[in-house]
Amino acid sequence: MGRYALLLSGAVLLAACAADPRTRETFLTPEGQTVLHNGAGQPFEVRFRAGNGAGDYWCAAGRFAFSEGLSPATRIFRLTPVPRPQGAGIAFAFAFAFAPPPGGAQPTGLLVLGREDGLSASFARQQCGVLDAPPIDL
Repeated sequence: MGRYALLLSGAVLLAACAADPRTRETFLTPEGQTVLHNGAGQPFEVRFRAGNGAGDYWCAAGRFAFSEGLSPATRIFRLTPVPRPQGAGIAFAFAFAFAPPPGGAQPTGLLVLGREDGLSASFARQQCGVLDAPPIDL
């Protein structure tokens, strides 16, 4: 019964994040990622974009946190299960406003040492342009 309750709570949570995009506010990152949200403290979704990896979604979540004026130490956790469905975005929440779903937050999808309950806003934003950095000439 516990597993069914976990799946049901996850489905309800994702349904809340998947509300009609036309009624939600949007935030656009410099990288072209779209973040849909219902206002402060609510779960938000980084929309699917072909070719993006986990770091790109975390980058957008970090940029959104900073756009909201949140502290760099604010914890962000992933709500969408790993692996995400093909063509789907990733839902996130800020730890101060939303308790993790039963069983905890989903894995980040990144190689992270230490804490595994999401990332700080500053670490998430550091994912921006990681793979686009110019090579170091030694």
